[in-house]
Amino acid sequence: MSEQKLRSILQVKINRFYILAFAPLLPLLLYRYTAFSDPVGVLVPFYGFLLLLIKKDKLSEYTTGLSRLQEILGLTAVILSFFAYYIIAPFVPMVGIYGIVNYTIYLFGLVLLFFKPVAFKQTFTAFFLIVAAGIIGLSYRWIEHQITPTVPYYVSIFSFVLNLVGMKHTRPYPDTLYLSTSRGTLPVWFEGGCIGVYSAILFSILIVVTMIETSAPKRTKLLWAIIGLIGIFVLNIIRLLIVVAAMYNYGWDFGQQVHQVAGYILFLSWIAVFLLVFSQRQAITNRLRRNPAQSA
Repeated sequence: MSEQKLRSILQVKINRFYILAFAPLLPLLLYRYTAFSDPVGVLVPFYGFLLLLIKKDKLSEYTTGLSRLQEILGLTAVILSFFAYYIIAPFVPMVGIYGIVNYTIYLFGLVLLFFKPVAFKQTFTAFFLIVAAGIIGLSYRWIEHQITPTVPYYVSIFSFVLNLVGMKHTRPYPDTLYLSTSRGTLPVWFEGGCIGVYSAILFSILIVVTMIETSAPKRTKLLWAIIGLIGIFVLNIIRLLIVVAAMYNYGWDFGQQVHQVAGYILFLSWIAVFLLVFSQRQAITNRLRRNPAQSA
């Protein structure tokens, strides 16, 4: 068999893998979006698939030399993935995770079916993101409940910010502010979710993957991870300030409309800016070092 023909066959094989891998992901993401109205959460497993796509050339190196036993195990995992519900249901009565569990087992089987086991090193981050997307729904409410006692401290910080920008308010209760608007007194209640737990969890997941995929000293990775999390904290203060300012000036209903979109816009903007700056960190550092030298 000629080298060109062999390359063509391998290309068809890897294209089949991506088609089979992506086809079940679309309805899964659509369900998550329609059921939970969570566009940002949908991006996490989709980002995992994009990482797989980026590594297409690397994965193509592992498509030959598979044993028959491995192919049988892969096919078995793919078939069993459709019956994961019946295996998990007696132990975990939470239907929200079944789609992610099914897909994870399915993708695991596909990798076994198409690639050598060493390919799992290249697909680890994709698996991590897909599994993490399922765990978010389970862990978020639990974490929110655990941090609820800290809400009054967060309200104190936010009350200080409101004083800085000149928004008149009172604080009759530890977790409640009363805004003094031209339309009268407007109560604003705070709960665990207002602290920005969901954004912090999502960012932590994305930053873990980014740091794994990046070759840099551990100290550099840790420093940038801390900067990113501080940014999320500040961003959430800004988000609440925008929402409360909308309520303060235009009423409760308009504030609620802003509340529905402000968090998504700010979070995605911060992710884009952070990743852009992080990817250009060396060039920025070199430029900063060069400028003082030129001034001297």
